[in-house]
Amino acid sequence: MIDGPSPQHWANLRIRRPLSEGALATEPLLSDGNATPVLLGMDQAGHLHLLIPIIGGCTGAKPPDLNGLKVRHRYLENGQYLDLDAHPAHERVFTPVCKEVAEAVIVHTREPWAAVTAIIRAWQSAWKPLRAEMEGSVQVGLFGELWVLETLMIPCLGPNAVLQWSGPESERHDFVGANLHIEVKTTRKSRHEHEISRLDQLSVPAGRQLLLVSVLVEASVGGDQTLATRLDAITDQIRADSYAVDNFLTKLANLGWSEEMRRSGQLMRFFLREAFVYVVDDEFPRLPESFALPAGVVGVKYVVDLANLASLGVDETKAMIRSANQ
Repeated sequence: MIDGPSPQHWANLRIRRPLSEGALATEPLLSDGNATPVLLGMDQAGHLHLLIPIIGGCTGAKPPDLNGLKVRHRYLENGQYLDLDAHPAHERVFTPVCKEVAEAVIVHTREPWAAVTAIIRAWQSAWKPLRAEMEGSVQVGLFGELWVLETLMIPCLGPNAVLQWSGPESERHDFVGANLHIEVKTTRKSRHEHEISRLDQLSVPAGRQLLLVSVLVEASVGGDQTLATRLDAITDQIRADSYAVDNFLTKLANLGWSEEMRRSGQLMRFFLREAFVYVVDDEFPRLPESFALPAGVVGVKYVVDLANLASLGVDETKAMIRSANQ
């Protein structure tokens, strides 16, 4: 009987994730409590690996790369391996695939390449979900939220900052803490002008403070930043906290992020032009709290111009975030 892999196996490996690119943290897969030659592994980026000892390469057709799953011939110090490499967001699907492959190779002594090819073909529909492309406006907005998470929130709160990121849950504000809310507005315009799409977006529950972060980006084929660069930077910041990593990747997946975007033409490139932070107070341009929609009007949108407002400095903003979370 194959023992695992289980969520705890992956969690243990995540804690031991290597610092250097190309390295792997590994542990043997167990069968009836005994170690087998098959290894579970995790790399620097948090990708999950099932490593099966082999003598040579694939003699037939190698399985194609799928959405979140790759099969490689890998050379390690102690020999050659067939390496199943999966993105961490697909752990729940990858785990039963690993167990089925391990049983085929260890228990039933099937030839590894043939077994993996057949099993992946059977699971192929699960690795190719129908996924709509992430629209440009979604990428722009997500880029700003990730910039705030990486630059302001995590430096102040550590990995717990991910738990306050509420944008993927379609809440009123993009970050929600016990005493401080943050709304992020990102635009490709040349001015700090933003559309407010709901009446309560610039309101906050009694006793709480609201900040608005205005991020200006330029979309360009020569841009030096993408969602992928922001994602990688954040993952590196929180890598020591496996729960935060899982939470972060799940939220990204819910927004439509896929690792395939790294290699697709749909991934937008940006230059970050500037970002300012504003306190939403009585001087901030917005509809008054007392404003009520006329009968028969079910929604309203308006644009605010922040050009003449005083903004907070980075250090001042971080001090507010820390103070609100003490």
